Amino acid sequence: MSKFPKANKSFGQHFLNSPTVIKKITSPLPEGCEAIVEVGPGPAVLTPHLKAYDKPLYVIEMDERFVELLSPVVGAENIYRQDALEFNWPAFLEEKKFNSIWLVSNLPYNVSVPLTLNFMKIPEIKSMTLMYQKEVAEKILPKDLKNSMGSLHVLMLTQFDLSHVVYAPPGAFVPPPKVDSQVLNFRRKSTPLVPLSEIESFEIFLRLMFGQRRKQLGGILRKEWGQEKTTFVMEKCSISAEIRAEALTLNQVLSLYETSSRFHS
Repeated sequence: MSKFPKANKSFGQHFLNSPTVIKKITSPLPEGCEAIVEVGPGPAVLTPHLKAYDKPLYVIEMDERFVELLSPVVGAENIYRQDALEFNWPAFLEEKKFNSIWLVSNLPYNVSVPLTLNFMKIPEIKSMTLMYQKEVAEKILPKDLKNSMGSLHVLMLTQFDLSHVVYAPPGAFVPPPKVDSQVLNFRRKSTPLVPLSEIESFEIFLRLMFGQRRKQLGGILRKEWGQEKTTFVMEKCSISAEIRAEALTLNQVLSLYETSSRFHS
């Protein structure tokens, strides 16, 4: 592989250089995939492997230095040179008419969560294979669910089936980051546990639930909801007011959300 260009720290660049990790990220092609979108391809490390599937391939890349490397692989017309956080998904989908997109990215760590939340809200993105700082990956998919429930995990589970793909140590990158990395796979549920039309109100609910996830939930909810609603909701859900949010199960969180949404004083 040719020598990488100098990484741009402001873009959070670390170029993947491990054939094992590259292969794990880029295979297999998800069933039913109509097109592939790669975010932050940089010097086209993953891109040729994705191109080999002979599906429409589009890349979103901020750094103009990489256009010359990417053009021979995907074609200049398939390169969107812009910030992925500002990408106009509705316009792209209106033009291309894809219903099943596989999104792949060695995500910039400094914006990995906002990007993931954006992708989650695009129903045409049916599959995602994404690289995270390991600490962030474990918030999305905890190794051990005991006392580790959190808003990111719940939010993603309402829309996707989640699975671990591969760990990537610092030595898998040029330059090596100071943290370990982990790749996760997201497969969109055919029926979400919370409709996307409700996702903003659900996010507000999760911020309340998990903003102080190690404190007793009853006390947190009483401050926001008052005594009557808190008692009604927690009794209806058969959940102790003394429980901490981090100890809840997914079903309990969903039950609290649905019951609180239906409450009228």
